[in-house]
Amino acid sequence: MGIDRRSFISLVAGGAAGSLFTPVIWKTLDDISIWTQNWSWTPRLKYGEEGKAPALCKLGSDAYGIRIKTISGRPVAAEGNPDHPLSLGGICPLGAASVQLLYSPSRIRNPKLRDGNSFRDIGWEEAENLLAEKLKSAGADMAVISGDETGSVTDVLAGLAAKAGSDKVFLMPGESAPAAGALAMFGGDGQIGYDVENAGYVLLLGADMLESWGNVCRNGKAFAEGRSRNARYVYVGPAQNGTSSVADAWVPCAAGMEPVLAMGIANCLIATGRDRSAWPGYADFARFVQTAYPLEKVSAATGVSEEMIKGLARELMRAGRPLVLSAAGSGQGLGAFEAGAGMCLNVLLERINVAGGVRVLPWNPQVIDGAMDRKTLFGNDVTGYLTAVADGGAEAPALLMVHGANPAYALPSLSKVLSALDKVGFVISFSSFMDETAALADLILPDSYAFERLDDAYSPYGSPQPNYTVAAPVIKPVFDTRPAGDVLLSVAAKAGLELGFESFEDVVKAKAEVLGADFDEMLGGAAWVGEEFPEQMLVMWTAPLREISVPAADGKLALAPVTRLKIGSAKMATPPFGTNAIRYDEMLGTDMYVLLNARTAGKLGLKQDDAVKLAASGGECRACVRIFEGVMDDTVVAPLGFGHTAWDDFSKGKGDNVHKLLAAEIEDGTGLSRFATARVTVSRA
Repeated sequence: MGIDRRSFISLVAGGAAGSLFTPVIWKTLDDISIWTQNWSWTPRLKYGEEGKAPALCKLGSDAYGIRIKTISGRPVAAEGNPDHPLSLGGICPLGAASVQLLYSPSRIRNPKLRDGNSFRDIGWEEAENLLAEKLKSAGADMAVISGDETGSVTDVLAGLAAKAGSDKVFLMPGESAPAAGALAMFGGDGQIGYDVENAGYVLLLGADMLESWGNVCRNGKAFAEGRSRNARYVYVGPAQNGTSSVADAWVPCAAGMEPVLAMGIANCLIATGRDRSAWPGYADFARFVQTAYPLEKVSAATGVSEEMIKGLARELMRAGRPLVLSAAGSGQGLGAFEAGAGMCLNVLLERINVAGGVRVLPWNPQVIDGAMDRKTLFGNDVTGYLTAVADGGAEAPALLMVHGANPAYALPSLSKVLSALDKVGFVISFSSFMDETAALADLILPDSYAFERLDDAYSPYGSPQPNYTVAAPVIKPVFDTRPAGDVLLSVAAKAGLELGFESFEDVVKAKAEVLGADFDEMLGGAAWVGEEFPEQMLVMWTAPLREISVPAADGKLALAPVTRLKIGSAKMATPPFGTNAIRYDEMLGTDMYVLLNARTAGKLGLKQDDAVKLAASGGECRACVRIFEGVMDDTVVAPLGFGHTAWDDFSKGKGDNVHKLLAAEIEDGTGLSRFATARVTVSRA
C-alpha cells in the first residue's frame, strides 16, 4: 500500500482509541512495519551476543549518561543509565533516537570541500593539510563557535585559537551564561546548579523542567519522588505545557514577564519586615524594588493578580526548602538581569549552597595552557559578534571553525547571522550531519558520531553537584569520519600551534587527573561526582540596579517560543523516530501549528486550521492556527525545531524556523544579547 508521512503521523500518533477495536488498524500497522523495514538506510541486524555499553547523550542542551544495547557489538537501542547521576534510568526523546541517528541518511560520510555550489569528496590528509594552511594564513584573524559547553573539544578549540592569537571564541546561547552572570551580580562566582531532589517547594518561572530545562531526565525522577513526599510544584508561564499539566498549579503570566513577577514577589518578601539590615547592599536593593516594582505595576505587566503575587510570596516563606528556577520558555535568550530577578528570590530566602536550594559549582577545570575558560566564554556574545559583522561594526574573520553547533539555523536575528557567515573568508564545519551550517561551509571535516568517539561532559547546567562523565567509543566509525578532538590536535601540530597533547584521550585523562577521578572507572560507566562547593559571600545585586523592560502595548502579540525535544534541539533536527510523536494537531501537511486562544483568534478574525503569517522585525514564518485555551490572551505559542533547509527528508521543509522572528537586543549593563521573547503580528496568509 502507499502511505505518506502525514498519514503515517496521523495513524501512529493521533489515532483515536476506538480504532483499536477494528482489525483494519492492525493490518495497517503491519504494512507500516514492512514499509519502515524497507528504508534503504535501515541497518540489517545480525544475530549474536547481546551487550550493554555506557555512552553519553549530548543531542540537546543537556548531557547525561545512557546505555547502548549492542548485538554482536553493533548498537541497536538506547536506554537510560540508572547508575548515572543525571539519567537515573531516564532517557529523553533525542536520546531514545540516538542509535537510529548513527545510521541517519543525513550523516556526512567523509571530508568534503566546496566546489562551486556543491561539494567534492576529499581524503583526510588533504583535508587536514588544507586546514593547517588556513590556520597559518589566518593567524589571529580567526573565530570559533562551539555548541558543546560541557566537553573538552571546546577546550582544544579555545587553546588553538589562543595559540593563533585570537580571543574570538564563542559558545552558542543557552541558560548557563545568564545564570552565571546573575550570580556575578550578587558577588558570586561559579556555575549554577539546583538541588531539585531535596526541595520542598519549587517555583518554576518559565522553567519547563520536564521538557527542555536543565537535566530533563533527572528532573523527571526528582519530580516523581518529590510528589511522593508532598513537595509542591508551581509553574509560571504564558501557556500550559507538559510541566504545568502535572504541576500542582499553573499561574498564567505574560510571555517574558516572569522576571517582573519575581521582582513583585521580592517586594512582598521585603515587606514582611524581616530584619536583613546587616546584609551588604540590602537597603539599596530594597528601596529599588519597592520603588520600581509596586504590586499594581507588576500585576499590570504580568497579568497576575496582586493577591496571587502575595500568595506566591507567602507560600515561599512558609515552605520547607523552597527553590526558585528561572528560565526562558525556549531554553535560551534570557538576559542576565532577568536571571538575576529569579536569583534574588533564592538569595532573599537564603537558599544558596544549602540542601534543596541553589548550588554553586566549581568551574570546568582547564588543562590546555592559554585556552579560554568557561567563565570568560560565557561572557562572549556570539549573536552580538555576528550581528556586528553583518552591520559592518566588526571585521569578518578570515577563518571560522564551527563545532557541535548550527548557527545558520539556531540563532536570533537570523538574516544578519547568515549575512555575517557569508562574509567570512573560509568556514569549516566539524558537524556529523549535513545541517544548515555544514551546507554553507567551505570545508567539512565530519566529526565521528557520539558512539564512535571518546567524549566527555563536565557538570551540565542545572547539575546539583560537580560531575564528570567520560564515554568510550561503542563502535568503530560507520563511515570515513574522525573524532574532531584528534583532528584538531593533529592539525595544530601541522600548523606549528602545538597544544601539549598528542591525542584527545590525553586531554581527557589530564582533566580526570585534575579532578581526582579514575579515568578507567569512568570508561566503565561510573561518573565522577564531587562534593566541594565554592563558598560564596553574596551581596544584594552589586551590579547597577536597573528595571527590566516591559513591552509597550502596540497591538502586537507576545511570541512565546517553546522547545520540544521530540521535534529537535538547537543542534539536532527531528530524528525519524520523532516523526511518530508529532501529533496531528502539531502539524498539518508540511505546516506547523501555532497556538492561540479563542478570544485572541476571534479578535484577529481567525479560526482553527487557518493558514497564517507571523511577522516581526527579524523576518516571517508560516503556520496554521490551533485553538487552545491553555494560552493567555494576546499571546501566540510557536514551536522551535521546525523549518530546516538541510538535514534529510524527515526534517527538511517541515514547518518554519521561529528563530527568524527573534531579534536580539543588547542588555544594558552586561552588553550581552537577549532574545527570549518577541512581539509579532499574526495575519491570515
